This record gives sequence, structure tokens and C-alpha cells, in this order.
Amino acid sequence: MKIKILCPEPNSFSQKGLKYVSNFAQLTAKTISQDEFEKIAPKFDGVLVRFNTIVGSRIFGKDSNIRAIISPTTGLDHIDMKSAKLNGIKVFHLRGEKRFLKGVSGTAELSIGLMLSVMRKIPQSFSSVKNGMWQTGPFRGNELAGKTLGIIGCGRLGSKVCRTAVALGMKVVAFDPYIRRFPAGVEVMKTQIDLFNQSDIVSLHVPLSEETRHLIDDLQISQMKKGVIIINTSRGAILKTNALIDGLISKHISAAALDVIEDEHLMKGVLHPLVEYTSKFDNLLITPHIGGATFESVEKTDLFILKKYLKKI
Repeated sequence: MKIKILCPEPNSFSQKGLKYVSNFAQLTAKTISQDEFEKIAPKFDGVLVRFNTIVGSRIFGKDSNIRAIISPTTGLDHIDMKSAKLNGIKVFHLRGEKRFLKGVSGTAELSIGLMLSVMRKIPQSFSSVKNGMWQTGPFRGNELAGKTLGIIGCGRLGSKVCRTAVALGMKVVAFDPYIRRFPAGVEVMKTQIDLFNQSDIVSLHVPLSEETRHLIDDLQISQMKKGVIIINTSRGAILKTNALIDGLISKHISAAALDVIEDEHLMKGVLHPLVEYTSKFDNLLITPHIGGATFESVEKTDLFILKKYLKKI
């Protein structure tokens, strides 16, 4: 009998990935709510998820058939890892797959795209054109060339952003106490404060952990240059929501661009404070966690993680 796998968010996966699963498993792929997922998931041998589904202890236990969680992501904050381990459930993910991940560039590219969008006021100027206006003056922006970019976390993604920024003529400084080798052209900072003192733009590229939760709060923001721009494509909880809003209102932060927000899983039907802020001010740009959502990246990661899982069953 084929193993049974549930995919509660098929739109987050590639057609090749879903077809691959169907070759070795009985796949149920349909968009369902979190509540419905928790009710039916225990009937399956495994679940195939990305960030839109929270996998917690409610689907585990003695009456559950779940033996595997398959998530083609490096971030794992949507999975209760401790509970999974206690229940003997194997989690298949991308964290630590350094050789493979070198070929996945979507999130790093988006980081540069967000910087350009904020600096050149691209969303605002397009909105103006859609409203029938054709004005250049209100949308005069700034160039990336000659600006100092501070990278917090210089692993796979941070390094890709560094190299692109250097190619664009930016001065790049970086802080990462866990990295020994940095990309060419990058000046290594001994402390975060040193980086904050120099950076016109601060871009975050660290995984979420107890150490990095609220890594950037009121104190860190106060240490940054007045008028700094903050980019976050890593995890929402790294940047404290209220601290960001306060910094934007006071203009200490001139602008920010986020692909992730704290407690983003609560966005369904609930107006997040950061989204509410954007209805009144135009110095905050938010995208819905699309960093890795390219056709190329999704297909590559789908097939890689599914082949990894297939080898273990």
C-alpha cells in the first residue's frame, strides 16, 4: 500500500514536485484551513508543507499516523521541532544543505530588489502612474552606488547580497561572529555597533533562534545612523515590530522593506500593526514572504527535499 501524504497548500509547490510525490505516494493536495489541517493530518503518514501551515503538537500523539514532516525550507519556525522529536517524527528540511543551497538565489535577489524599490520609490511612482499622473519630481530617489550597506549575517544569502552590492558600487560592511571567510570587497566589522555607525542600509540575513529573536529592537535602532534603511528577508521576529514602527514614525529609520513580519501566520483575517502602518505612511514596503517564491527555486527545492525523503522510506 502506498504511503499517504497530505499537502495543505499545493499552490506553494511546483507541478513537478507534486507529480514526483504522486509517483511514490497517495497524495492529497488541496488548500485547507489550519483547523481542517489539524483535524485530518493525523490520518496521513506524512505532511508536505511550506510556511503557510503551522505544524504543531496537535497532529502528533499515539493516535496519529504522522511519521514525517517534509518542508523544503531553511526556516523551521512553522514546525514544533521539539514536539516532533519527542514523538519520533522525522523532519526533512533544507537547513544545513550548503552545497545544494548555493544554487538557490531567490531570496538574495529579492533583497536587492527591495533596496532598489525603496531607494528609487518604485512602488509609489507606479501607483502615481496608475492614478493617471506623470510626474518625476515627487519620486526623485537615491542611488545604491556609493552608499554603505551593512550585512548582519554573512552566510549563504548574506554573501550573495554582498557580492551583488559590491558589483553595484556599494561599500559593504558585514558582521557575523560565526563566519571566518567573507566575500571579496567586504569590510568585516568587529561589533554590530561598528556596523550600525557606518551603514546607510542595514540588511538582515540571520536564522531565527532564541539568540536572534528581536535581535533588532529599540536599542539597536538607536545605535544606527539617523535616516537608515532596514531590509529584512530573513525572519520577521528578528526585527521587533513596535521598535520598527517607532523608528519609522520618528524618522530615525527613513524607510524599511520587509519580506517577513513578526507573527505573519496571524495575517489571515487579522490586520497586522505593520500593515496598518502602511495605510497611513509610505515609507514601509512589505511583500508576503516571496523571497524563495520563484519558479526556479520552488522546483529545485521541491525535488531536492522529496528525493531526500524518498531515500529514507
